[in-house]
Amino acid sequence: MKYLIINADDFGYSKIFNASILELIKKRLISSTSFMVNYLNNEQNEQIKELSVLSKSHNISIGLHVEFFDGNFRLEIERQYEKYFSIFGFIPSHIDLHKSTYLKEAYPIIMNFCEEKNLPCRNHNINGFANVLKTKNEVIDGTKINFNELKNMVENFKDGESYEIFFHPGYYDPDCKSSLNKKREDDNKKIEFISPLLKENNIELISYADLVNIKI
Repeated sequence: MKYLIINADDFGYSKIFNASILELIKKRLISSTSFMVNYLNNEQNEQIKELSVLSKSHNISIGLHVEFFDGNFRLEIERQYEKYFSIFGFIPSHIDLHKSTYLKEAYPIIMNFCEEKNLPCRNHNINGFANVLKTKNEVIDGTKINFNELKNMVENFKDGESYEIFFHPGYYDPDCKSSLNKKREDDNKKIEFISPLLKENNIELISYADLVNIKI
């Protein structure tokens, strides 16, 4: 058996993006999402409630999608972590990073925070922090690869190992400044595309909570 987390990044960025992610959860096509606390508004309140319910009924992990605007990494992680808890009433299932602008500088600090909080972290193949739970293999950016590349990757997963692919699903939101705005519907299609490949290749779709329990 091979194990795969399919994570939808950017929940909370846009009500329109949220709607797409909720649809994918209901169809059981993804197993995880990560939430951006900085863009939450009252229009999203019902979607947040629905996500919280679905996290239990559909075994969905809800992570914290940390966003940085400057070099105050530790303070910003703590602020967003606390805001996440105030919204959901529970701690994040894992932590990952919005965009790669501060990847090299910030990810060691993110992993240190995860180690302190005993939280899983997205695997960007950065050395150190052996005690932080993450997938055995480096995360795959599904947005950046085409359908054939995605198929080849999935078909070459190894038995007994764990993987994560993250996407940015959604529908076009004319009011959102996301650089990926027009690419999000392609990610919806990619997620639909790989779904039948999982059964064909003996791949189990898992959440970050499952990763904690399985410890692969």
